[in-house]
Amino acid sequence: MISGADSRLISMIFDSINSAIILVNEGGLISSANRRAIEMFSADDRDLVGLPFKALFMPEDRDILAENVINITRRDGEFETEAMLLKRDSGFFMGLVSTSMLETGEGKAVVVIVHDITKLKGLERLLSKSERMIFLGHMLDDISHQIRNPILTIGGFARRLAKIDMPKRDYVQVILEECMRLELLLSTLTEFIRLAKPDPRPIPVGSVIDELASIVKEAALENGLKHNVSMQEGLNGTEEILVDVAAFKKAVIAGLLNACESYYEKCRSDGSGVVDLEVRPSDQPPWTLMFVISDQGDGIRPSIMPHVFDPFFTTKTGHIGMGLTFAKRIQEEQGGHIEIHSEFGKGSSLYLYLLSERRRAVRTQLL
Repeated sequence: MISGADSRLISMIFDSINSAIILVNEGGLISSANRRAIEMFSADDRDLVGLPFKALFMPEDRDILAENVINITRRDGEFETEAMLLKRDSGFFMGLVSTSMLETGEGKAVVVIVHDITKLKGLERLLSKSERMIFLGHMLDDISHQIRNPILTIGGFARRLAKIDMPKRDYVQVILEECMRLELLLSTLTEFIRLAKPDPRPIPVGSVIDELASIVKEAALENGLKHNVSMQEGLNGTEEILVDVAAFKKAVIAGLLNACESYYEKCRSDGSGVVDLEVRPSDQPPWTLMFVISDQGDGIRPSIMPHVFDPFFTTKTGHIGMGLTFAKRIQEEQGGHIEIHSEFGKGSSLYLYLLSERRRAVRTQLL
């Protein structure tokens, strides 16, 4: 038995905790709430008690997310998620909701602890922006290095030409080539900086494949290769994915270029090389589908695998090394993911993952 003094002490401790603590009974109603919960939800002293737990959620999350919070807690003993929560004065905030089970004299209750993480989310966005600025700073350092070499070459040969009476064709050719490389570098950089943020929309995967088929065919024919475009058995093309098709095409083209260039010259001339684009169910949640670009070319040395997405990284003469950097940025900004797997001497596969739903399953289906 808990004495009256002990009960008052427990109540004082309950109210002194600087997190919202709510008890939800077996009927889904709030049976108790500490003072911090009352303050966090802008409620009157007794306004939360007796209120359905799901009333704390935004209207679009009440039927699924709120139900899942309780159902999963009762099934697994605990649960944690982030959710936009509704105050009693119609305001709202981003909350971290953590739950666990508690045996009481009146049955099993769900203990809900809520932290207001609105400011933390703002800091995350600021940090993301800072990381982007750091990335651009590193890129500018690379640009400086990339531009300096052509300029030194151009300057050196120009000075030699200034000292002779007759033009040297080989000198002039070097100057022209270096100028063209510099122009390509600057145009690629400009395109990267001005690349519009993708605007993904729900589109049937069959329509996306139709858009990509001609691109795969053209890339293969230009390089004297065979090609295949397919969907794994079980997919019918009606499944929707979130994708900005125009932006996604650029990512696919970058992958195709890498695949085509992975073959030896003899494979291009005799037509024995093949480039494949296959759509498969994703093997990595939360992404639902993946577009896999495969080749059986040279493969990638293990020592350079960590750098394949780095800006200006290339092992090919005359290349800028920004293709996969473009693809990575596009994928990340449209909520997708990108990976590359390779076995040196046997070929590579580029995996482009996409979502079918921005929201997690806990928000879209009863679990």
